[in-house]
Amino acid sequence: MLRANMVLEAEEMCSKFTREGVSATENLNEMQCMWFQSECALAYQRLEKFGDALKKCYEIDRHFTEIIEDQFDFHTYCMRRMTLRAYVGLLRLEDVLRNHPFFFKAARCAIEVYLRLHDKPLRASETLSETNTENMDPRELKKLRNKQRKAKRKAELEKEKQTAAAEKREQHNRSRQQQDGEQDGPKEEELIPDKLARVDDPLDLTVKFLKPLQMLAAERLDTHLLAFEIFLRKGKLLMMLQSLKRAIAVDRNHPSVHSCLIRFYKAVSEAKDVHEAIAAVLAKEMEKVYESKDALELNSEFLAANQTSLPHLIQVAKMLYLLDPSQQALAIQLATNLSDQLQGVNLRVCVSALNALENGDLGPSCETHIEAYKTRCHELFPYTVAFKPANCSNSTAGTTPSSPSPQPIHGETNHLDGLSTPPWSAPSSIRSGGEEQC
Repeated sequence: MLRANMVLEAEEMCSKFTREGVSATENLNEMQCMWFQSECALAYQRLEKFGDALKKCYEIDRHFTEIIEDQFDFHTYCMRRMTLRAYVGLLRLEDVLRNHPFFFKAARCAIEVYLRLHDKPLRASETLSETNTENMDPRELKKLRNKQRKAKRKAELEKEKQTAAAEKREQHNRSRQQQDGEQDGPKEEELIPDKLARVDDPLDLTVKFLKPLQMLAAERLDTHLLAFEIFLRKGKLLMMLQSLKRAIAVDRNHPSVHSCLIRFYKAVSEAKDVHEAIAAVLAKEMEKVYESKDALELNSEFLAANQTSLPHLIQVAKMLYLLDPSQQALAIQLATNLSDQLQGVNLRVCVSALNALENGDLGPSCETHIEAYKTRCHELFPYTVAFKPANCSNSTAGTTPSSPSPQPIHGETNHLDGLSTPPWSAPSSIRSGGEEQC
């Protein structure tokens, strides 16, 4: 359900197994059920409910902080019982605790959300009522207003339930603390989704999640790709170079690494008022990385070496348009290629190509190409909402995700549904045999 973006339905299902009198979300947070919270965060991110996604990410981060703080109770116990081997193991565990996959998934989601909020900040008065209704049919407009009113009433009821549950829980905690003779500790700041999504400088908040990844997850390529995206927006050339070199050490032939190479070259060439010392370091290191090749030459070589990989072709196409907008036609042709000889033709990659067309990464005025690409992808993935034609029935719109949910590497088992291959995957004749691309 969560991977189909059905968050409310998933919470209702979980409420059958949680404590009565408390909402399922609160109880699962109290029980530190991080698999549920991480999947909720990803679902909210796909639904563009960025405040709710950040709330789940911060809840997971607090769980790891609480785990570390709870271990203090064992320090005196271990010394008293002389279980020194277990004590040393405990200390070493605390050093690498945030290397856990749950924290990595939450940190990556939070950084991606903050990058999105930096690129496209939410407006101060952005609400559902601001939907463009100028050209809508009166009947469709009436349906939209009814839907908005129902959603508003449902949100108010849910808020009342959460408030009542919070008051009841607070009263229970106070009575228990009075019985135990304990004093109230410092209260944590309440996580309000709207407040989390409307911050002055989202890039500053990414550091909280990036630093643990750089320290404990340096072997993961995504760590350095995320760092590069942050420093690119901050304009820190040396930090971009550091992240780029670390990513190259992990996998130089990765499509996203190639994108970073081209964008870094372009950023350095367009930089002004660079300090002499920084310019000298950049010149020396770029000679090693680029081997005296310019961005266009590097992009052409990358295309020649990866002509049969769709993920590589998409990045080549985006960089080709970035470097030379006059090559838009060729860029679109490369990105929308769905030949049977290509590898890596899967749902995630095809959606990324569609997003590139819609976001303008391949140039403006792509409406004709977008519709044609949707039609072709709809034949490969008939149950994906993102590829449904405009005149197609929406009877399955509520059960199929509009964005691809995380797919396991081919041959692995999805821990939620137990399937080796997701039901919305492409036919085996065109499916890639390798790992999914970031």
